[in-house]
Order: sequence, then structure tokens, then C-alpha cells
Amino acid sequence: MSPMARVGAFMLAALAVLGVFIVKIEEIPIGTKGGRYRIQAVFPSVAGLDEKSPVRIAGVRVGLVERVELVGNRARATLALDQGVVLRQGARAAVTSLGILGDKYVEIEPGPLDAPLLPPGTVLEGSSPTAFDEVLHTVGEVGTDIKAVTASLRQSLAGDEGQRRIDEILENIRALTEHTRAMVAANRANVDETIANFRAFSATLKEELPRLAEKLNALADRVDTVVAENRGNLSDSLANIRDLSGRLRTSADNLNEISGKIARGEGTIGKLVNDEETVNNLNSTLKSVEAGVTSLRNTIGRAERWRLDVNLRSEALPGLDGNNTSRSALGIDLATSERRFFRLELVDSPFGRRSMRTETTTVVHPDGTRDTTVVETERVSDASTVNAQVGYVFPHFRLRAGLFESTGGVGIDHLLLDKRLTLSLEAYDFNRDTKPPHFRLEGRYFFTKNVFGYLGWDDPTWAARSTAILGGGVTWGDEDLKYLLGTAGSLAGH
Repeated sequence: MSPMARVGAFMLAALAVLGVFIVKIEEIPIGTKGGRYRIQAVFPSVAGLDEKSPVRIAGVRVGLVERVELVGNRARATLALDQGVVLRQGARAAVTSLGILGDKYVEIEPGPLDAPLLPPGTVLEGSSPTAFDEVLHTVGEVGTDIKAVTASLRQSLAGDEGQRRIDEILENIRALTEHTRAMVAANRANVDETIANFRAFSATLKEELPRLAEKLNALADRVDTVVAENRGNLSDSLANIRDLSGRLRTSADNLNEISGKIARGEGTIGKLVNDEETVNNLNSTLKSVEAGVTSLRNTIGRAERWRLDVNLRSEALPGLDGNNTSRSALGIDLATSERRFFRLELVDSPFGRRSMRTETTTVVHPDGTRDTTVVETERVSDASTVNAQVGYVFPHFRLRAGLFESTGGVGIDHLLLDKRLTLSLEAYDFNRDTKPPHFRLEGRYFFTKNVFGYLGWDDPTWAARSTAILGGGVTWGDEDLKYLLGTAGSLAGH
């Protein structure tokens, strides 16, 4: 083959490879992708979404974003989908990303399988993820409540007195629940039995009173006849009988009046016997009391599901000069639900708290001139600092915000190896004069359920304070604390 032929063959191969790259990179629809059809979706925001971004269903790539444009105050995206993709009524679109920092793409939910096909020209309604700035704003709002929360926790849970009060309150509520439940059960049986008795009594009166009244009237007539026939001989006795006859007639009238009121539903007994609404209201009242007891029992159950962990850790900072080359902390983690917890720690920081002091000195000379000297000094106190944070738990992450060594900050934890390994990044002290903010990187591994060790790097952006971290600690949960307190109590008893 001549040199020109070889050069031509090489150029043809290079052009073929270049063409393949162009087709792949530019997503030129050829072959099975040449027959793509297009739909449109509108979103509140498509920040981070560009043309050529992928479109996925259940994580599988089925097309791309062909065009993004602004319509009014919303974003409209034209999506080119493969021919095999079927959308049905109820389909939705959402802008999401691969992981926290991954590329944005459009995820489509194709709709229920039993729903009819999506009509041509339908514009999908889309949703956008929460922006990171909004998350930071929410974290800032949560931070403003941290001091009040920590103060309340400190007053309620501090010392043995706080624990005794909580135990006493829970015991009183549990006893009240049991008594209320017993009272409701007893009263329900009594009320049902009383209503049944009233109904039976009313039925008996309704049947017997008319006959009794008729007999009394007949007896009174007979007595009158006897009195008329024997008036001369039995005047004194008949006077007594006449009086008795009047009383019997009055009693019969009273009985008739009582029976009529019951039959008409008048009075308490009449309402209980004849008015179904009164009976239903009484039963509804008993059910409301029972529902209140159930709600109270659920509230106590939520309080009993709180989880308390006590943490003690200490670390060496070999990269620092001087005597303060270590940091230690003692604190608690209170988990009020599976998704939220509160952290309160007392930290012995090697740097303490920094404050600036300005002194102004003015000297007046004999000739009247003045010299003013301004001296600004930095003061470092050895007071301990505080970690007071609120945390939100996700499947593999934890987001924390609040006070980090008495300054505002945020932190994120990545949970690995079934939560035995935790990778953490913290950023705080955003207002310091030199190299803000203060970063802390840490990897923590639990050797057992209670003992852990960790390595990391503290303040890597400030060379004067940058140092490695080597530390370890121990944590006690609810069951561990109960065991330790029980053991201590038994030893104290001996």
C-alpha cells in the first residue's frame, strides 16, 4: 500500500472515530433512538438542569432533555423519550440528582399500569427539590431555638432531682390511666344495666297501670254502693271507707299521669326509655372518655420510647504547641423520635474563648499637645465551651446544626458499615478573624456497642492550629445506665 493510501486510510479511521464520539457526546438520535417522541413538562425551578441532561424512569435512562425555556415565571422543558416508553394518566416529572452533589436529571413516574394512556399534547406537572440555600435557612431558624431548648433540657433533666421528677410524673400518669380505664369500664356496665332496667320497668308500668287504675275505679264504685246501702248502720265505718276510696282514686289518677308522662317521653325516665338520642349521647360520652384514655396512653408510650445516650470522649492534638494539646467532652444525646435527636455537650477546648480588648491612652504635654495611643489586645479565657445541637436523621446521613464549641455551625455525618463507621464534617466559628470557618474532619469506628475510636484532622485551613486528631471514648445507652445505677445501688446497700 502506498504512503498516500495509508494516510487516507488513517484519516478515514480518525473521521469514523470522531463521528462516533460526536454521536455519543451530542446524543444524536440514530438507529433505535431516531424515532424518539417529545413531551413537555413545567417545573417551579430547573436549577442545575441543562440541555442534554438525561431523563430516567426507575433509574433507567430513557431519553434526554432537548430544550429548556422560561414560560412566565416557570421553566418548561422539552423531553425526548425513546419509542418504547409508555406514559399513562397520572404521570409526573421531578428534577432530582444522583446523590447529594451528583448531576441533575429528570425522573419520570409513568403512572399506574391500569390507567389509560396519556393524551397527546399533555404537559406534565413537575416538581423541584428543595434548594440547599433553603436548607441552610431552615437550619438557621432552628439554631435560634437551640438556646431555649437547651435551657429547658438543662432545667428539666439536670441531676438526680430532674430524673426523679420525670419518673414520678410518668408513674402518676400511668396510675391515672389505669384508674380511668377501670372507671370507664365499670360505669359503662352500670349505665347499660340501668337503662335496661328502666326499659323493663317502663314496659311493665305501661301494661299494668291501666288495668290497675280500672280495678281501683271499680273498687271505688263498689265501696260507694255499699256505703249507700248501709248508710244507717255503718255510718262511722263508711266514713273511713269513703276516705280510703278517695285516696285510692287519687292514687289511681297519679299512676295514670305517671304512665302517660313515661309513654310521651317526658322527664328523665321517659327520655331514657323513649329517646334514642339521649341514650346515644350517653354512649358517645363514654366513648369520648375511652378515646381520651387511649390518647393519654399513646402519649406516655411516646415518652417511654425516648432514647438517652451519655457520651465521654477524649482526644490528643499532637500538632499544637504548648500545654493545651488535648480536647475532652462529656454530654448526652436525646433521641425523641427515629428522625430527630438533641445533643448537649460540655467541651474542654484547648483554645478557650477569645475576646478582644481595646485600651486608649492620651498623654497631655506641657505645651498643650496630645498623644493618643490605642492598644488592642486579645484575651483568651479557659472557660469550657458548649455543644448544643439539634440533629435530623436520614437513611444514611445525619444533619446537625446549632452551637459547636459555643459558636454557630453545621455538621453532616455519613453512616457506613451498618452504622459502625461514621464520617463527619463540621464547619463553625464563621465570624473569627483568621481563616474562617473552623473545619473539622473525623472518622469514628465503634469496636463494640459502647467503645469507639476516631481519627481526623482539625482546622486544616489555619496552619498555626492545624493538627491531626487521635481519640477514643465510650457511650452508655438507657439499658447500660440502668445496669450501672442498679449495680451502684446494690454496692451502696452493702
